[in-house]
Amino acid sequence: MRPGYAYALGCALLLGTANPASAASCKPGDAGLAGHYYLRGVMEVGSELLLRKDGSFEFMLAYGANDQYGKGCWVKKGSTVEVIPAGRGSASTHHTPDDSGFSGLVLTISDRGLVWDINGSGHKGRFEK
Repeated sequence: MRPGYAYALGCALLLGTANPASAASCKPGDAGLAGHYYLRGVMEVGSELLLRKDGSFEFMLAYGANDQYGKGCWVKKGSTVEVIPAGRGSASTHHTPDDSGFSGLVLTISDRGLVWDINGSGHKGRFEK
């Protein structure tokens, strides 16, 4: 098993455990959007996103040898969901699987999923429950 997949599996097992300490500063999220999402449609990328009802989140992504992890708060803004890592004031609109760290996501709500337009490149993935 490649180290990236082992890390991703470990993170996947951790998702859903104790709430992150930052949850106390999060505002409750839209209960209809809360849930455990898996990324579909992006070749060679494994990713999960856990949106909790209390407004906190956990994120993991594995792409080759590049692993990312983040937690913080999420908010619904119109037709988007902003996933904002702890310590940041806003989510990045340019985050990609190639980035060395997690700078947040802006996802578009679409039916029961969340669409990730990766850095505005036209390459899109979909987080689905």
